[in-house]
Amino acid sequence: MNKNANTNYNTNLASEYLMMSLLCRAGKDAYLSLGNKKGVDIIVKTDKGAICIVEVKGVNKRNDWLIGNSGKLPIESNLFYALVCFHGKIDELTATADFSVIPSTKLAEHSEHKISKNEKTVYISNKYVREHYEAYKNTFKWLDNFLKSNYNVPQI
Repeated sequence: MNKNANTNYNTNLASEYLMMSLLCRAGKDAYLSLGNKKGVDIIVKTDKGAICIVEVKGVNKRNDWLIGNSGKLPIESNLFYALVCFHGKIDELTATADFSVIPSTKLAEHSEHKISKNEKTVYISNKYVREHYEAYKNTFKWLDNFLKSNYNVPQI
């Protein structure tokens, strides 16, 4: 039986490994957290021991990104969201995904996040990110700036 990558679980897993690969290729000291019930996807560490948390959210098509079920958008000074979109081509191994690595504090200021009718499920609008966060697309610029600053960052 052929397994299709076009499931939420496989899309998120592929997104996490994609971001891990890109972070390693960019020379970051990154660590992947494994498991289904984890609270952190990737930890990035600076030479001075400061840490940054990267929460990876992936979609195959241009759906909104599911952030969580806490009823609010988690925000921390050292929390970044890596929003990955495969544009409906997750099964095409030669197709590339786009990603945006955005500080949670920035998303809290200027975001189109929604809370579903159950008042728990939080989404970030794919359309809003495409239209308002172009500068964050396919770059680690803001993550790099944060890692260099080490300002009020928890230590390991």
